[in-house]
Amino acid sequence: MDLMRARVALRERPLLDVLDLAVRFCASNATWYAKLSLAVLVPAFAVSWGIARAGGWWVGWAAAAAIAAFADAPFVALASRLVFEDDVHPVDVLRMTLGALPGLAGARLAQLLALCASAFLLCLPWFYVGPALLFCTEVIVLERASLGAAIARSQRIASARFGVALGATVLLLALKVGGVILADVAGRELLEGLLEIRPPPSMLHAGGSWLALLGWWATVPVLATARFFVYLDIRTRSEGWDIQIRFAAIAARSDALLPGQGGQP
Repeated sequence: MDLMRARVALRERPLLDVLDLAVRFCASNATWYAKLSLAVLVPAFAVSWGIARAGGWWVGWAAAAAIAAFADAPFVALASRLVFEDDVHPVDVLRMTLGALPGLAGARLAQLLALCASAFLLCLPWFYVGPALLFCTEVIVLERASLGAAIARSQRIASARFGVALGATVLLLALKVGGVILADVAGRELLEGLLEIRPPPSMLHAGGSWLALLGWWATVPVLATARFFVYLDIRTRSEGWDIQIRFAAIAARSDALLPGQGGQP
């Protein structure tokens, strides 16, 4: 990553500021996110809805969770390209993600096993394990690390600012659940009250709805981007990226003032 070409200011940010930045970043690059969503999220929604209709909502939500475990990776790659590079192609983003699928599969399996083991202890260990494994996607996709190296690297990044990583883990989960509930409630009100179309049954009674499923997939780009910006924020704090950029800018201005290079003698 070329820090001097970053399109966002690399500085320390509170967690809510990082989330706000992610929302604004997605909005300002809506065209790129829309193109990638058509290639990734539309098929994912169709497959998970088809499975839910065929096997019931418990099976449908399990399928949605399994697909979403990989569907966020292309948006991490896209956000990285948009932040640090000028030339962005969705095909390159998808190719970059496909190459990371074996490592992602191993990381998701490790997260699932850790979550199941934590369940036997009232999920208390997950408050450490969850943040420690939070950035496996970023490390595998962007740093191209192997599975073992990615787990160790993610743990080191989270340990550098554990409070931030823990807060991000809880906040991203809450926003995912909130997006699903909001889509179901607001969508049913919109269909019934404004468009006078019969809405699907509430997810609280039926176990799910296509509106709730739509909310599940609609949050993927924003939450993946938000997690990527948390990753950038922690690396900025722990590795002093903001200081590096300032010194590089000072050096560039000093070079411009040297005799024979367009500056004053």
